[in-house]
Amino acid sequence: MALLIRTLLATLLALAAGLAAAADSDARFMALSYHEVIADDEKITPTAVRASDLARQFAWLKVNDFHPVSVDQILAARDGGPPLPPRAILLTFDDGFKDAYTRAFPLLKLFNYPAVIALVGKWMDVPDGQMVDYDGEPVPRGKFLDWEQVREMQASGLVEVASHSYNLHRGILANPQGNTQPAATTRLFANGQYEDDAANLARLRHELRDSISKHTGKAPRIIVWPYGRSNGAAQQVAAELGMPIGLTLVDGFNDASTPTAIWKRQLIENSPSLQAFAEMLRVTWDPNPGRSVKVDPGTWPPGEDELSPTLDRLLTLSPNIAFVKPTIVRDGREMTLFPTKLRPVAADKLNHISWQTERRAGVPVFIDLPDAWLNEPELIADLARHVNFAGLRLRAAPGSAVAESIRKAAGRWVWPLQLAYALDRPPTPAQWAALQPGDLVVLPATEENIAAVPREMARRVLFEFDPSLPPESIARRMNRLEADGFRQFGVAGLPDSVMGPIFPSLSLRWQPQLP
Repeated sequence: MALLIRTLLATLLALAAGLAAAADSDARFMALSYHEVIADDEKITPTAVRASDLARQFAWLKVNDFHPVSVDQILAARDGGPPLPPRAILLTFDDGFKDAYTRAFPLLKLFNYPAVIALVGKWMDVPDGQMVDYDGEPVPRGKFLDWEQVREMQASGLVEVASHSYNLHRGILANPQGNTQPAATTRLFANGQYEDDAANLARLRHELRDSISKHTGKAPRIIVWPYGRSNGAAQQVAAELGMPIGLTLVDGFNDASTPTAIWKRQLIENSPSLQAFAEMLRVTWDPNPGRSVKVDPGTWPPGEDELSPTLDRLLTLSPNIAFVKPTIVRDGREMTLFPTKLRPVAADKLNHISWQTERRAGVPVFIDLPDAWLNEPELIADLARHVNFAGLRLRAAPGSAVAESIRKAAGRWVWPLQLAYALDRPPTPAQWAALQPGDLVVLPATEENIAAVPREMARRVLFEFDPSLPPESIARRMNRLEADGFRQFGVAGLPDSVMGPIFPSLSLRWQPQLP
């Protein structure tokens, strides 16, 4: 019976994938996010590309039958018009540096490539001879485009002018601990309190206002989100302001099923070699498998800051999922670690823990929701308002009313939002089919569960080991899982000794994709 179910599920999944691929192929494209285009003798920065490398990349696109397309072409293909050419590419240049005109624009004209440039309104408003506050660093206004250059690029018919916001390309104070986080998705913490929903939406509307059309004669229809960060509320405000098209920094291809508000883009970093550029466009590698641990601040000694030692262990172990508990128990009462009026609050530090875990240890955080919260969407919304996280772990089935209620409550304030469904047994075929892109199922790593999961779902399931088992036994079973094609697994805890027997099996530092 188990074999019959696995075979049936595999057939249904293959059929659905084939139908979807046929429908989406006419509108499939990849978007590339460039920033500075520097001279060959300039010092490289993380988001820069050398002018000579950009010329080689453009030539490579031409020779290898890749086709840069305009936003108009993409929208027409999505609306049933002419299909996009095979291997369609959308070129974008963020931040409005002058080298978009002096170095990129001549190449765009030479190759007849369309592109999008994204301007930060407040930076453009800085008078000549003064300094632009570029993410806290003073940069001369002369390093950015002027309006005459923008108008010339727009008049060429090759370049569309997008908004990079008026003043969201900055960090704002996000918590009592002093972390600054992206302005588009963060609740401003000032004078000991957070802005409420009304103040947050009013600030977004103000900072997304149009300051471009008075110089170009055309209001932008595209919002290029600073740092790639947005959420449902910000996307709604942008659409209301005439910008229904949103560009993010989520990797991957776009097709007809990708919402217009959240087109994906691949960030071009460190002036990649031609080989690296080609591999990126051809996607010749598999993404890193999920490797998880659990972090419970409630186990930290009272009065002691265990965050730094925890971050050190995470940095060494290098998982890519940390399931973090959002509560602690004090005097027999469960209390939250974030602001809410719906529960007792022990301390406002979960956002600090989550942000430091992401930024210092490089590990995305999934909040491990208590079962009692699953029918309290407003509590989940409070969590999403005040805490930066990548996903939520919940004991509910994919596609269930409970899961979709939680997705809706959190998704207004957190995007992209992944759900990790912690189940005791593998999902039914209908539940597997209800998994949305990016979601996964977390199962106890029992022999019965492993045998019941179809091999085709290996990338959608993560097996979790009981940390009370002998470490040597856990390591052996992880190795066997990987050999059988199930490469996503974790431990329901944080190993005390990161250099113990589990480390080589669990750590992504031992994966061939990483240096």
